[in-house]
Amino acid sequence: MTYPRLATLLVVLTVVLAGCFGGGVTDDGGDTAPDSDDSTATPTAGEPTAADAESGGTGGAMTGTDGLSLSDADTRLRDAGSFTTEWSYTLTTADGTTSTFSDRYEVDLETNRSLERYSSVSGSETGLDYQIFIADGVSYTRYGGSDGEAYYTSTDQAPSVFESATGRASSFYTYLEEDAQFAGRETFDGVSVSRYEYTDREAWQTYNQGVAAGTFDTDEEVTITEFEIATLVDDDGVARLTTWTLAGETESGQAVSAEWRYSLTGVGSTAVEDPGWLDEARAQT
Repeated sequence: MTYPRLATLLVVLTVVLAGCFGGGVTDDGGDTAPDSDDSTATPTAGEPTAADAESGGTGGAMTGTDGLSLSDADTRLRDAGSFTTEWSYTLTTADGTTSTFSDRYEVDLETNRSLERYSSVSGSETGLDYQIFIADGVSYTRYGGSDGEAYYTSTDQAPSVFESATGRASSFYTYLEEDAQFAGRETFDGVSVSRYEYTDREAWQTYNQGVAAGTFDTDEEVTITEFEIATLVDDDGVARLTTWTLAGETESGQAVSAEWRYSLTGVGSTAVEDPGWLDEARAQT
């Protein structure tokens, strides 16, 4: 990847991750993420191999020089009728503090129901925490964690959640298609997917001089020891999981790291249930 393209990718990452700190209320989410099988499997009959990827591939996601060709997921998700998306960002700074931000959306377009859960934790401190449930034209919002005091609001004007649930990673993928390399086949959320990776620690280190220090809240120079972007793509060309990981250490040897993750699961099978706090919310609003 050339430095100008890496610069553009860094800008996109900054924009994407900015939402982690903004925490604006949008719509729908859940509680626990579904398990995934991230083990790389040997390609079976009919599945593309690394050689297929280099020559153009045979599967729907296996086109182009390096094999990666992503399709617009919007049509696929609208046709499926339901889905779950989740993004998370975890940052460990030079003082050892780990902060985690996550936002999960469960969306059922056919019944016009959705549930969102946003949460943030920095060290031992709980930050912004809310849930938004939309059903029957009413949007209910719960503020407060599961163990603390909560308060509720409701409105008859239910916002659209589709763009909020799908838009966080859409602008990011464009910059991966040219440079990502095919790395095998595996299974994620019960779906056969192709894995693509981009790893160029030296390019990141060269371009990122002076930037990482601010990211990890230190005045010391940070040496990047690990940098990888990985994307799992199904045979329709839809990215089911994207991870971005960065690790390094300061001049004094303090470990620092950052990880961003965006997943798409339960396509066509997500059911949005009433949250346990709904009766209380109705009684208070």
